Amino acid sequence: MQGYTIVTGEAGWCLPGDNTLTVTIKPDIPVLIVGAGPVGLTLAADLAWRNVPCMLVDRQREVVAHPRAISIGVRTMEHFRRLGLDQQVIDAGVPRNQTLDVVYVTRMLHKEVFRFSIPSINDLIMRADELAAHIPETTASPYYKTWTAQAPLERVLRTHLATCKHANLRTGWKLTSFEEFATHVSVTLRDESSGREETITCSYLAGCDGAKSTVRRGLGIAMSGSGTLGTAMGLYFRAPELRKALGTNPGVMYWMLAPDCGGTIYTINGGEEWVYNRYFNTHEEALGLDPLAAIHAAIGKPVEVEIISALDWQPCQLVADSYGGNRVFLAGDACHLLVPTGGLGMNTGIGDAADLAWKIEASLAGWGGPNLLTSYDLERRPIGTQNTLEAADNYNRSREIQSGLPEIEDDGEMGESLRATIAANLPSKIKHFAPIGVHLGYRYEGSPIVVADGTPEPDHEAAAYRPTTRPGHRAPHVYITPGQSTLDAFGRGFVLLCCTSQASDVSSLADAAHKSGVPLTIKEISNLTVCMIYEKRFVLVRPDGHIAWRGDSIPENATDIINIVTGRMPA
Repeated sequence: MQGYTIVTGEAGWCLPGDNTLTVTIKPDIPVLIVGAGPVGLTLAADLAWRNVPCMLVDRQREVVAHPRAISIGVRTMEHFRRLGLDQQVIDAGVPRNQTLDVVYVTRMLHKEVFRFSIPSINDLIMRADELAAHIPETTASPYYKTWTAQAPLERVLRTHLATCKHANLRTGWKLTSFEEFATHVSVTLRDESSGREETITCSYLAGCDGAKSTVRRGLGIAMSGSGTLGTAMGLYFRAPELRKALGTNPGVMYWMLAPDCGGTIYTINGGEEWVYNRYFNTHEEALGLDPLAAIHAAIGKPVEVEIISALDWQPCQLVADSYGGNRVFLAGDACHLLVPTGGLGMNTGIGDAADLAWKIEASLAGWGGPNLLTSYDLERRPIGTQNTLEAADNYNRSREIQSGLPEIEDDGEMGESLRATIAANLPSKIKHFAPIGVHLGYRYEGSPIVVADGTPEPDHEAAAYRPTTRPGHRAPHVYITPGQSTLDAFGRGFVLLCCTSQASDVSSLADAAHKSGVPLTIKEISNLTVCMIYEKRFVLVRPDGHIAWRGDSIPENATDIINIVTGRMPA
């Protein structure tokens, strides 16, 4: 009997010699995503937008009703803008005319200590010039703060994916195992209702499956950091009269300072639904909690309350030692666990998805080099570390403020003095509630697919943002015409912005991109404001909206630029 050697290849099968059979595993699906939370759903939506077929599996058939993440950051909204989902996401949250104030109180209906005034969605449009004068950061993006909770966001994304021909959402299915090969990943899935198992192959596997990630455990990747910082109980409740009791200027989040109710109460829909996150130092302290009594204590009056659900959870600061590589990757809570203080967790995960999506697209299309997907870990893991530390700092500072204040409720001079002292120190916490520097100021420093220009790295400022086109940074938002942002030019391949009125030869860069199969759009900019903010005459922007290269002339080594930014240059 003739012997054969089985060799994996790239396409089809053939008999190249007398005894060698080359067999290629053609994947059933280009991308399989595990976990239909906001990160997995956004990754699927982004891939579908790029015409990359993907399958998304999750063991939960329905969206988990208990609210978890709240507040969608500026950069996340810019990603949703690109996908055509920004207005739907806004409409899924609190009413557009509600201010998004964060209020420090002794108890919710007792004494107000300090208020962070944050404009509503309507204010950003109707009062743009006025807001720009005293909150300059509102000009940095078409968005500022969006108050939409995780559950309604997931419903928006699920509804959207149902209309995408390149996305297939399978609920009620669980990943049980996977095996990574040179050309594909073999994945075993199980239908939770019937127990039936199915094995499929994919070109790439993305683990967006949360803190207890099966994909991360399958890769054998550990997590490092400070670990557990405390414990908390989340109480989701309905209170029909609470909104009215707050008066004509309600906030969306309240921080209680009374010693027996340290935590936050925030609105889900601007109406009857609320969440109370009660923080404790140890799990033992939380065991004796009476949910209804705790809510009444935090509100300050025994208003009508219906408890919908309770969820205990642990604030953590942990980052995976690797975000994966080759054909299996991690994103979201699977690779970084953040305390919710600052609202950075979900937004950091969606940033992961935006970085990973275009790199997968490029690799599948053939114009992404062998080092392109390797850069995912190198770019995103430092951001995960930075954001987990920022959130932990917010948490620790908040616990300090909420600890040991027995006189905070006193009606006399001692109470008034203590409340005034706290109020005087609170403005520095604006980085907690409007961390625009975290959302927009992050950069991919030292990335192997960014052409550095030797300019010094600016200081990191959590609550401040200064637009720049320094390579690795987000390309700034500027309105070219009313309603049309520079952001709207990015996403489909690379974009070369030409901020010059003189005829300039860009053919060397265009030819280099064409020969490599790299999609490149050349866009001439005559708007003087855009040209001033973009600093250089030529700015090359990646598909994820980050600066890849900039200069005042196209260098002779244009091919090297293309090779670097697409991961073709040897590391």
